[in-house]
Amino acid sequence: MNLIKCENGHFFDNEKFLSCPHCSNEQAGIKPEHLLGQNQHDIDTAIPYDNMPVQRKTVGWLVCISGTVSGESFCLREGENHIGRAANMDIALLYEPTISRKTHAVITYKPEQNSCILYPKNSAQTFCNGRVVKTKRTLKNRDVITLGTCTLVFIAFCDKVFSWDKQGTVNN
Repeated sequence: MNLIKCENGHFFDNEKFLSCPHCSNEQAGIKPEHLLGQNQHDIDTAIPYDNMPVQRKTVGWLVCISGTVSGESFCLREGENHIGRAANMDIALLYEPTISRKTHAVITYKPEQNSCILYPKNSAQTFCNGRVVKTKRTLKNRDVITLGTCTLVFIAFCDKVFSWDKQGTVNN
């Protein structure tokens, strides 16, 4: 690269151009704004506040105490929380080979009961406190959930002390 300065003060690489490309464009009547294209205009990229997606509120956590993701925590949110090995799961246990790729189990928060319920899916082995869960089970704080060789502890956030229905106030 060999930068030189033309008589009008423009810098250019004389190994690529025989003469100053800036001066050549000016002599040809080409304005710099014409080089940008005709259809350039600003686009409003901000999302209007009233169109923003609603963030599901946290209702609890799962903490892995045994398995390849031991020590990791996973946030449980309002509504259904699908647990599986696929990346698109709400609780993605990516490196647990004994977990179903698609929904292995679901934990659903029921606001009217202020509780979380564990549902097994796809005839996958799901245990709670060492017992097989065949249909559903209401979870209690510190229940131990076993999916394949992965062991998770359920930690409740919404309980007798706190509920999102009460506008986020803590009952003492």
